[in-house]
Amino acid sequence: MEQYVAYILAGSFGLLSLCLGLAMVPPRARKHILDAIVVALIGYVVVNKSMNAPPKVEPSTFAAAVDMTPLDNIAVQDKGRLKSFASHARSLMRIVTGGHLIAGQSQSFTFLDLMFRPEAYRNADCVYVKQKLMRSEIREQLAENATVDPAILDTFEQTGLISPVLLEHPAVQARLDILERDLIKTSKHVGQIRSAMAVQRAGTLFNNLPIVPATDNDPKSRWHIVDELATGMPADTSHAGMSTGGIPGLDPQKAADLLQGWIQLRDAWRNEDATAVNAQLAHIATALRAVNPEIYPDIELLKLESWYYRMKSMTWIWLVYAIAVIPLLMSVIYHWRGARWTGILIFTIAFALHTFSLGLRWYISGRVPNANMFEAITAAAWFGSFFAYIIEFLVRKTPLKTIFFLGAAVASMIAAMCTHFLPVTLNSDIENIMPILHDVWLYIHTNMIIFSYALIMMAAVTSILYLRFRIGGGSAESAVLGGAGSLIVRREKSFIRGGVVSFAQVLDGATMVIMELSFITLWAGLVMGAIWADHSWGRPWGWDPKEVFALNTFIIFLLLVHVRFKVRDKGLWTAILATVGCIVMLFNWIVINFVITGLHSYA
Repeated sequence: MEQYVAYILAGSFGLLSLCLGLAMVPPRARKHILDAIVVALIGYVVVNKSMNAPPKVEPSTFAAAVDMTPLDNIAVQDKGRLKSFASHARSLMRIVTGGHLIAGQSQSFTFLDLMFRPEAYRNADCVYVKQKLMRSEIREQLAENATVDPAILDTFEQTGLISPVLLEHPAVQARLDILERDLIKTSKHVGQIRSAMAVQRAGTLFNNLPIVPATDNDPKSRWHIVDELATGMPADTSHAGMSTGGIPGLDPQKAADLLQGWIQLRDAWRNEDATAVNAQLAHIATALRAVNPEIYPDIELLKLESWYYRMKSMTWIWLVYAIAVIPLLMSVIYHWRGARWTGILIFTIAFALHTFSLGLRWYISGRVPNANMFEAITAAAWFGSFFAYIIEFLVRKTPLKTIFFLGAAVASMIAAMCTHFLPVTLNSDIENIMPILHDVWLYIHTNMIIFSYALIMMAAVTSILYLRFRIGGGSAESAVLGGAGSLIVRREKSFIRGGVVSFAQVLDGATMVIMELSFITLWAGLVMGAIWADHSWGRPWGWDPKEVFALNTFIIFLLLVHVRFKVRDKGLWTAILATVGCIVMLFNWIVINFVITGLHSYA
């Protein structure tokens, strides 16, 4: 906590110093200084990310020779859902490796390799420690109590990856025991480390691989692990002394065939015989489907799910949105017609990919994709982009055109970047939703809230542009009718229809259009959330942290509406409050979700 307070104080002091320094600079020079600072910060982040990126590692000869594609046809039952093997392996490996690829191998390969050859990973850096404080604590214990190459410890602090042997050192375990007692600061992080250590064990992986279908036609029936082919009960991974016929209702011949194929796969894997491994993987995939074809998922659906994750959940579309931002910004500032249509074309490509990604996830999961943080962020960005098309059609003949596309492109780019660069925090695993969420209010309340959040982010874009314009010496002008009213009241002298229109009026008018709509949608989302809470938890309001900060966000926009009527410099205060409201919204979505424990949070 002291570390975060220090960061906040240092950041506040730096911001104050920057503001004081800019106040002493001529207005026309301020915008160039700010632009240079922004470009420098972006350059620093990009260069730092590139320099700290781990070097690409080529997989071993055996790993490269193994054909993992038959696993795309294999289904695994996990938490009541049938998913592809690749999806299941990725989910468990994410707990162990934090999304890192070990030795350049696919997560499916690492899953089987850990299960069949656990001894090969005893000294391999394969367990991920996310929290930097925990890395420092572990490094300190190893440096004091074990003979470890300092270069290994340096690499650990940088990447977060460490070997099971080092984590099992008595001094490290004793320190983790102490840290686990601190329920506020470190208990959760110790729990993550111990979960990773438990999951990476061969027995845990094997007993979390129910790939043998149930023999009845009830889709809710429990599937079986391979050991049950012999004993009828979950067992260890030894396969010693097995005799077939353990699963009631399963043809003994099919059971024997499957069991023999699995044992041959294990032996071939341990001998690193890629040819035999490939043959057995193909054989097992076919044999598993033959157990009960009636309830086995469609192969194409399983392949689609595996492909979706190979494509990194399509989070790379942030790059397409980023490319669209450049010509759209040029169009808004310089009014270049060619730049506008180029930006709209690239934005449309990004939106089409975004829509395909959401639609594919919907098809794979069989439900509306808005049940976890990853889905909420991607859905919010999609709502914002979809809204941009509607509002741009309405203002196509006004000076406001293009600016909503720009706001949506920036907001969607930032959202997609978060999902792309924070894969551990924003887990993209497709899971069944909790029973309490099986309610129509999930789709009404949640979608209304995330739509309002998308609008708030878009308003922040136009607000920041307005603030940058004013800091650079721009005129203190604001929209005449105040945004949405200009679209409804068809007055000849409205700032968007006829007359001379300044850039400040355009930016302020766009901010007000979005802010008024976000004000309404956020209010509606809060009311609908209270109805859902009363229906699900028996009370409409419980002072849960996320409820409180959602209300705080609404109060800021309520202040904005009143300030708009009272202050003289309407544009400036509208931009400031819209930006502050976005910051509070992001605090609610980030800190409340992942730091402060509550009914709505992931902490």
